[in-house]
Amino acid sequence: MKYEGIINDLDIQEYHFTDAKSAHNLMDFILWCGEGSVSQDEIPTKETPLMLEGSLIHHMIQFQEYESRYALAPDVDRRTTDGKAKYKEFNASLGHRKAITQAQFDMARRCMDAAWEHPVARLFLENGKMERSGFCEIMGVPVKARPDIDCSHISASDKFPALVDIKTRKVRAAGEDAWLKDFYHTGLYIQAGLQILVWRELGYHVDEYFHLLVERGDPYCVNVIKLPTAWKTVCILQVHSAIEKWKSWLSNGCPKSYGLEMKTLAFPEWMEFKLAI
Repeated sequence: MKYEGIINDLDIQEYHFTDAKSAHNLMDFILWCGEGSVSQDEIPTKETPLMLEGSLIHHMIQFQEYESRYALAPDVDRRTTDGKAKYKEFNASLGHRKAITQAQFDMARRCMDAAWEHPVARLFLENGKMERSGFCEIMGVPVKARPDIDCSHISASDKFPALVDIKTRKVRAAGEDAWLKDFYHTGLYIQAGLQILVWRELGYHVDEYFHLLVERGDPYCVNVIKLPTAWKTVCILQVHSAIEKWKSWLSNGCPKSYGLEMKTLAFPEWMEFKLAI
């Protein structure tokens, strides 16, 4: 099914299975050959405990509850007949919900409390609309974006209108230096640029973009970092570049390579200096 515009309450699995290109598709594409990124799309990703916990933390921070999507597993010894029976009964009652342990719940609750106690984070959480999905075409390519918190409806001030992305971090990784390295090396600037572009294409004014960083371990530190104006422009240009590369790959017959011409390896200046070239 093809979606257009802003969709509220779209199931996350349905969002992922739509054909429109996401930020992660474009992030894969700029780091990989086209065939590789397309093939990877077709490989189902098995949810790891870390991925489950990340989704749980996001949901609890955004909605301050867990029961609609998760269920607390009973503390039973599944090696015993009674424990097996109780856990089987629990599994039968899950429905669409996912099982979590008491330790996972306690960790996510601490993250939630820390985020809501942070004055700037609370401002976004109290006023924002959560996980709205946006669909449009950019440069002739269907794309989609799903910011965690949409504050584009709020009148202009020093922080609004804005989009906010929640990121869970390991302990001591929510500081600016650690975040900057990951933001660059993982290509997250593509995600920020695409969200801004999609919302603007759909007629929503977006002045600011923030990352809400939450560490997933004691003492559960929180940091809110604003993307500078110059970097918003860079992020948008990088999205355009990724889409152009995608279109070029399609027009060249979708080659199973990183390009059709022989290249001469270009060493950056810092590497040449290190090697005394």
